[in-house]
Amino acid sequence: MRGVFISALTAVPLILMGATESWSQRVCRPTLAFTEAHYAPMKLPKLERTWTVAFTVDASPCAAQSGTFSIQFTVWKENAPDTEFVETFRWMPDLNVITKEFWIDEAVGAYKVNEITPCTCPNFKN
Repeated sequence: MRGVFISALTAVPLILMGATESWSQRVCRPTLAFTEAHYAPMKLPKLERTWTVAFTVDASPCAAQSGTFSIQFTVWKENAPDTEFVETFRWMPDLNVITKEFWIDEAVGAYKVNEITPCTCPNFKN
């Protein structure tokens, strides 16, 4: 029993030394910037409006050409409490557009990037 305990104590530092290389790798994320947001006019008989937001993505820190991020929305309601929710979207380099449908009595009061999933960093030799 004592031999197993000593073997385990000897193995733990070796395992941790091997894992520190992956722990110390850089974390890369693209840069997102919202450029424009607006509502399209309502078209009857549908009582919804299409909200569109355009954003740019600088993916130069990433080896990947796409990824995911989430936006936290605050939606104002005319006859009910305001609501908040988070929704996940996909990005690609350059200009991107997201559209969402909202009821006539709703308006996007605020929106912000909630989280950007890290992307694979390019392999640069130092």
